[in-house]
Amino acid sequence: MALLDVVGAVAGVVALGLGGWQLRVAILDRRDARNGRTADGGPGTGVDGALSVAVPFGRLPVDVLGRDALLAELNASLGGAWRKRRPGVWVLAGLGGVGKSTVALRLAAEARSRGWPVWWVNAADPLSLRGGVLEVLRQVGAPDAVAREVRDGTPTAADRFWTFLEGAVKRAVLIFDNADEPAVLAADGVSLPGDGTGWIRSSSGVLIVVTTRTSDPRTWGSWAQMRVLTALDDDSAADVLRRLAPRVDDPTGREAMALAKRLGALPLALHLAGTYLASPFARWHGFGDYQQALDGTAAPEVIADLDTIRANSRTAVSQTWELSLDALAAQGLERARHLLYLLSCLAPATPIPGGLLRPEADTDAREFASTLRGLAEVGLIDVADDEAVGHRDVVVHPVVADICRAHILTSPTASGIAVMADAVRLLSAAGGELDSERPGDWAAWERLLPHVSAGVSWMAPHLDNESLVMLLTVSRAGFNALWGIGRQGSRDGEVLARANLAAAERLGDEHPDNLAARNDLGIYLCAAGAPHEAEEMFRTVLAGRRRVLGEDHVDTLRTRDALIGAILEQGRFDEAEPMYRELIADMTRVLGADHRETLTTSVDLAWSIGMQGRPAEAAEICRQTLDLDRRILGDENPRTLDAWDDLSRWTNERGDHATAEQMSRELLDIELRVMGSEHQLTLTTRANLARAIANQGRLDEAEHLLREGLADMERALGEEHYRSITARRYLADTVAAQGRVAEATQLYVQVLHLQQRRLGHEHPETLVTRQLVAETAS
Repeated sequence: MALLDVVGAVAGVVALGLGGWQLRVAILDRRDARNGRTADGGPGTGVDGALSVAVPFGRLPVDVLGRDALLAELNASLGGAWRKRRPGVWVLAGLGGVGKSTVALRLAAEARSRGWPVWWVNAADPLSLRGGVLEVLRQVGAPDAVAREVRDGTPTAADRFWTFLEGAVKRAVLIFDNADEPAVLAADGVSLPGDGTGWIRSSSGVLIVVTTRTSDPRTWGSWAQMRVLTALDDDSAADVLRRLAPRVDDPTGREAMALAKRLGALPLALHLAGTYLASPFARWHGFGDYQQALDGTAAPEVIADLDTIRANSRTAVSQTWELSLDALAAQGLERARHLLYLLSCLAPATPIPGGLLRPEADTDAREFASTLRGLAEVGLIDVADDEAVGHRDVVVHPVVADICRAHILTSPTASGIAVMADAVRLLSAAGGELDSERPGDWAAWERLLPHVSAGVSWMAPHLDNESLVMLLTVSRAGFNALWGIGRQGSRDGEVLARANLAAAERLGDEHPDNLAARNDLGIYLCAAGAPHEAEEMFRTVLAGRRRVLGEDHVDTLRTRDALIGAILEQGRFDEAEPMYRELIADMTRVLGADHRETLTTSVDLAWSIGMQGRPAEAAEICRQTLDLDRRILGDENPRTLDAWDDLSRWTNERGDHATAEQMSRELLDIELRVMGSEHQLTLTTRANLARAIANQGRLDEAEHLLREGLADMERALGEEHYRSITARRYLADTVAAQGRVAEATQLYVQVLHLQQRRLGHEHPETLVTRQLVAETAS
C-alpha cells in the first residue's frame, strides 16, 4: 500500500598435550545464528555504524534572546588559559522546547568562530550515541581497535574513547543533545552518568555540554555545572515573535506581547507561531488574528510536562500546531496532519529513515514531498537529504511528538487506533524487506530499531491484537538482527526481549506470540551466560508450544533445540547427545533430512559427541552436513560457514592438524568477505587457525596469532565472553607447550577465574582448568 494511501486512510496515523579442553564455542555460534534467523540470508559487508556529528547551525536563529547571562557564562568557559583549568561539563536542563539546544548551538557557533572542533552527538538512544561517538573517533583519526570497542558496546568503550580523545585534541566542544534518558550516557547503560565513568568526563581539553529534560543534579554529578532553563521573559518572548515574522503589522508591539503571553513564552511554541506567520501557508497574518484563532480553537490536550512551564501552555502550544496544520490543509496539503501524526508514532529526535517513508507511485512521491516541505516550513519537522542513501530523513521534535501522540490517544477510538495501526504497517513493511541474518541488512536494522522500540514502548498497549502481533513480529526480527550486529546478549538485546514480552502479555500466556517472546528472552539469557535460567524458560515455552502448536510444529522443534543448547552450555554433554538424536529423528520425519533446521541440529549433535572425546565421529557428522549445506544453501551461507568451521575444529582435534589449518584458512577468507573482520564468527576462526598451527609445532607463529586475536576479541566482546575465554585458553596451552610454565600458570589462573564466573565452579571445563592450574603450579 502506498504511504499516502496508508496515511490518507486514517481518520485522524568460541591437540595440545596439556589436555583436550575446549570451551564450547561453535554450538553458541550456531545457537546465536539460528536464533537470529527468520528467512534465507546471503552475503554482505560489515558497516561501522557512524552517524553525522555535524552541528545543525541551520536551526540557529540570528539572535538568541533572553539567554544573555547564560550565554556569557558559557562563552567564558571557552576563554581563559586552558592549561590552568579544565574546561568543564555543562548540563542544560529543562522541558523540551525551552531552548536548550538553541543555547548549545550559540555556544557551538562561538567555539567554531575561534577555530575549535565542535561535535554534535544525538544522545537520545544508545544506537544514536554510539553512531555519533564513532564519527567523532573517525574525524580525529582513532585506530580501528578503539572504534571497534565503541561500535560493539564493550564495557570499556567509554574509557577507550576518552583515553584516545584526550591525547588527540587540545581543545574542542562535545555536545550531547537530547540526553533525556541519562542512563544512555552511563558506562553500563543502567547507572547514572554523574559518576564520571561513562561518556561524560571532566576533560582537560574538551568542553562538554549536555542538553536534557532531567534536571536532578544527582544524576549528573557534583562536578557538572547545571543550568535549568525556563520560559523566556515576556519582552524577550515578544521580540522572538517580531523577529521571526518581521512583516507582521504591530506598531505598538502589544499584539506580539499578548500572543507571547498566550503561548506561555515557550521558545518552541514561539518559534512555531512566528515561523507559521511568516510562511506562505499562513491563513492569519497578524499576531492578534493568530491569538484570536487560538482562543477560538477548543483542543485541550494532555501533555503534562508542558504545564511545568506555565499554566495552560500545553494547550496553547497544541492549538498553535493545529492551526499550522489547518493552514496547510487549506493550501491543499490535506494529509499534513495525518502524516505528522504518523511520524510522531516513531522515535522522536531520531532520524526516521527516508526509505521507511518511501511512497510508491510518482503522484504519491510528489504529494509526499510537498507535504514534508509544508510541515518543515511551519517548523513542525526537520527534513534532511541523506546523500549516502538518497533519501530524505525526517526528525520530529520530542514536544511535537508528545503532543501529537496525545491527540492520537485522545481522539475518537477508531481514528487513534487507525493512526497507530498504519505506523505499525510501515514498520512491518520496512522490516519485511530486511533479513535479520544477512550482514548487508544489519546497518538498516540499526536505523530501524529505535523506531520499532518506540512502537513497542508506547503504542503496544493501545493496539488491537492484529496490529500488536504485526508489531511484535518485526520487533522480534529486530531482536534476531542483534545477533549479527553483535549485541543479542547485551543490554540492547535484554531491553528489546523484555519489552516484547511485556507487550505480548495481554495476548495471554499461551498465545503463540507470547510464547515466541518468552523464547526470545530465553535466547538472550543463554547468550548472556545464564543457561540455567534459560533452561527453565525454554522448558516453560516448550510445554506451552506443545499444547498450542503441537509436537511437530517447527517452532516447537526449535524450542527443543534451544533447550538442548542450554543444557549443553552447562556441560551436560552426555545428557544432550540422546536428546539431539531424538530431535533429529523428529526433524527428519517432519521437515526432511535435508531441511536447514535438521542440518544445523546435526552439527549441534556433533558438538555434544566431540565434547565427550569422540572427535572423529563428530568430524564425520560435520563433513556430511557440510556437503549438504553447500548443495542446498550455497558455499557462503552462514549455516554452511558454521558447519565448515566445526569440521575444521573436529578435524584438528582428531589429529589431522594440517588439513584443519587449510580448512580454517579457506574459511577465514570467505568470512572476511561475507561477515566482516570483526564478526564473532570471523574472530573465532582466527583462534581455531592458530590452534591448528600450534598443534603442528609452529608455536611462535601460533602465539603471535593468538595474542593478536585475543586482544581483538577482548576489545570487541569483553574478557568474560566465552570466545575470549577460549582464545585465552588456547594461548595458555601454546605458552605451556614452549616450556614457559610460570607464564602458562598465570594464564590458566586467569582462565579459571573467568570460567568460574561464566560457567560456574562445577562445570566440566572449569574442573579441567583447575586441574591444569594445580599441575603447572606444582
